[in-house]
Amino acid sequence: MTIQTPSQSSTLDDWLCYLESVHPANIEMGLERVQQVAQAIDLLNTPSKIILIAGTNGKGTTARCMESILLAQGYNVGTYASPHLVRYNERVRVNGKELPDQVHVDAFHQLEQGRGDTALTYFEYGTLGSLAIFKRFAVDYILLEVGLGGRYDATNIVTPYASVITTIDLDHKEYLGDTRELVGYDKAGIFRKDTPAIVGDLNIPHTVTDYGVEVEADLILSKRDFLYIPTDSGFRWIYHDLDYEFTKPSIPAQNVTTALTTLATLNLLPSEAVIKHCLSELKVEGRFQQLSEQPKVFTDVAHNPESARYLAQKLTDFKAQGFKVHALIAMLADKDKVSVINEVVDLVDVWTCASLEGPRAELGTNLQSLVPNTRPVLVFDSVKEALVHTLPALDDKTVLIIFGSFFTVAQAIAYFE
Repeated sequence: MTIQTPSQSSTLDDWLCYLESVHPANIEMGLERVQQVAQAIDLLNTPSKIILIAGTNGKGTTARCMESILLAQGYNVGTYASPHLVRYNERVRVNGKELPDQVHVDAFHQLEQGRGDTALTYFEYGTLGSLAIFKRFAVDYILLEVGLGGRYDATNIVTPYASVITTIDLDHKEYLGDTRELVGYDKAGIFRKDTPAIVGDLNIPHTVTDYGVEVEADLILSKRDFLYIPTDSGFRWIYHDLDYEFTKPSIPAQNVTTALTTLATLNLLPSEAVIKHCLSELKVEGRFQQLSEQPKVFTDVAHNPESARYLAQKLTDFKAQGFKVHALIAMLADKDKVSVINEVVDLVDVWTCASLEGPRAELGTNLQSLVPNTRPVLVFDSVKEALVHTLPALDDKTVLIIFGSFFTVAQAIAYFE
């Protein structure tokens, strides 16, 4: 069935349904089509300075950290992130705020008027739409999160003021390759000549530095040029003559150091007091987000081995306080489910496995077969059904962690709202 092209008076939901229908694939790597449309409607000619952020994990938290610190100094900031958890509007923020539906509708209408016969994927529409919005609001800085990889991602049509790689691990193997070297090489595709290229990974593959040298990027590397040093109470960050110590933030401290290094490199770092205030206020939805105090319920988007390792650190803290851990897991079938489970398996006392919906969804029964049968395991057809049955049974010495996918977190948040 052909969906009629929406108009400027259509709803955002109408437009989103249309965007999902006009391209046969969810993902199509390559820059030619999206660049053609961007040039047709003059999106790339912008006075805004763009910080392009790639990484297997940590893009959202690194961007949110930079956003907070830039806003504290009075800059106008546009931030583009994906995917969203509950509302599409989460993907585009101006000065830390989501925008009304009509702003997105106006941007999509502009794209539709200018794209001609060029087909765009849902993500490409979203990326170009964000650039149109940021140009409309004339922001000073744009924090642009890469969607997948880097080299052929739609965001890579821009000319960055700085390029950032947060972390490098295995995910999306069918597109990026099955080694860290291949993944790193793809992400390094966002580097540009004579442009700062900040890499926060603690074990940088040689392909990243090799490519940076090849294109003559201004490489700024973790463990070589800046240091992240964990401490008992938090972490220490050292970069040139800067040597700051911070208490443990609500987001991964490694990503904070990447954000601080980027801003310091661009001469955008405020006083230590301002940084500490920003970090104390920083919270990112879906990143070990607390949904309930009694019973204790948290949710996290951990869906690959690296993010599961960070989740394991959080759970270890609760185990040290004498809590039991009840894990509610729901994942997509194309993720490395075994490795994710293995990162947390020794910390979990009870498992609940739930099914997701959609063509990529994994069944709860399949997840059940991957967790050890030495612990109690419950299986449900949905996250909602799992929560209905699980929550009443929790006591005050048990923590429930809901994780495995952005879709899982979205359903958990919706349930508690």
